Amino acid sequence: MKCLKTIRTVLVCSALFLSQLALAQKDDINPNGYNVFRYPDGTVSSEGNMENGQPEGYWKTYYENGVLKTEGNRENFKLDSTWKFYREDASLEKIINYFQGEKEGQELVFSEDENLIEEYYYENGKKVGEAKFYYESGELYRTVTFENGKEEGKGFEYAKDGRIITFLNFEDGFVNSIQKVNRYNGKEERKGPWVIYWPNGNVKEEGVWNNGLKNGIFKTYNRKGELVKIEKYVGGELVTDSDSKETVMLDIRKEYDKQGNLKLSGSYQDGSKQGIFREYDDEGNIVNSYIYENNVKTAEGLVDRSGDYQGSWKVYYPTGEIRSEGGYADGMKTGDWKFYFKSGTLEQEGEYAENRPTGKWKWYFEDGSLKREEYYRRGEEDGLSVEYDEEGNVIHQGEYIAGLKNGEWFYKVGDHKEEGKYVDGAKHGVWVHTYDNGKIQFEGEFVNGMPVGEHTFYYPTGAKAKEGEYEGGVKSGDWKYYGSDGILFLTIRYKNGVEYKINGVKVEQSKSNDAETQ
Repeated sequence: MKCLKTIRTVLVCSALFLSQLALAQKDDINPNGYNVFRYPDGTVSSEGNMENGQPEGYWKTYYENGVLKTEGNRENFKLDSTWKFYREDASLEKIINYFQGEKEGQELVFSEDENLIEEYYYENGKKVGEAKFYYESGELYRTVTFENGKEEGKGFEYAKDGRIITFLNFEDGFVNSIQKVNRYNGKEERKGPWVIYWPNGNVKEEGVWNNGLKNGIFKTYNRKGELVKIEKYVGGELVTDSDSKETVMLDIRKEYDKQGNLKLSGSYQDGSKQGIFREYDDEGNIVNSYIYENNVKTAEGLVDRSGDYQGSWKVYYPTGEIRSEGGYADGMKTGDWKFYFKSGTLEQEGEYAENRPTGKWKWYFEDGSLKREEYYRRGEEDGLSVEYDEEGNVIHQGEYIAGLKNGEWFYKVGDHKEEGKYVDGAKHGVWVHTYDNGKIQFEGEFVNGMPVGEHTFYYPTGAKAKEGEYEGGVKSGDWKYYGSDGILFLTIRYKNGVEYKINGVKVEQSKSNDAETQ
């Protein structure tokens, strides 16, 4: 197995090194000096210095065919500085920078032809900042932004000529929207939405094309990003109907006092307030702002001239009730924030630091009783998490470390409770579910989130309901199903997680399903 194909390179490389130590006789190991370890056929498997019986300094490992697999430095017995990883054909696969066992700085990934295809940056072992992906021929293919090891915010995909062809939006590591733009049909004619940019990155023009013809609303902006023109096209022809609702421009209005001082500015559409309204003092300073949507105030606070939210803010429901209140600094939430039900009772409260939740947060039921409390650090759950039902009973409890569940956890689900352990966010070890009457509902083992070994389910009476085995996270062998009277009524045999026989009768596999997966 190639070291780089694993999720945790450091752990796997360490495991490989320990396995190579096992190949050598204990008496052959120099605990404080240079060592060479070999495969059973005599080929060198690894070489480097040791201190107190542990690898230290520059080390190399090799495939069984003698090709270099990894090389890099260890400090305090941990991977440190730049490490290189190679494929079995000797081609360079990755270059990763480490600091005391954690990825820190740049990681470069190469194709089998040793062309750069992926580029990441790490802080404290987590991906951060902009990651870049490249075509085999070297052109930029995709950019994605990472925060705390997860994709977050905007991403882009590019054609080989540099055109943006896809807008991506990520939230908490998952894609929540994809928009394809700037595409051609088979005749090299523009189709679908197109967006053209000024050299400074602001949008210059946007609209929809159909078979090379403009079709729909087209918006034109100046270099500052301000909307200057809206036009409507049908089949490539400009529609000049001045009453077309789609092409109505916003009416920017400003109000002045008797001395000529600007006091209020904002935009209207068809007589209704839309967007940001700003209030000014006699010196021209912005003292307050309001956000409107179809003449309804949705928020108020201060929006500075750069468009950043500042100071205290309130957000409203469309019907006027306060939805939340808290502070901003340079466009980022900061300090104490509170969120409310429409009835005015408190729904949740907590603190932000640089737009990320921090410290203790609490959630409430509408009657004011506590629903959940948990702790955050740098925007991730970190510490004890407890949730209650409306009667005040605990329905889940456990601990997070850096956003991942760890240690013993407890859940109350319907008519039973579930108890077990997590390691780095994955179920690990034996989990047991118990009915309210104290009898076991389920028991089975997990390793790194995958079910393994025997898993058994029971009726509330204690009678066995179902049993079977997992291998490599998928069902294997005979799974048996019992009635509440204890009589076996169904046996399903699995091969590689797929039903093979039902009550001894072979299952015909669908060829059409196989074809759809290719």
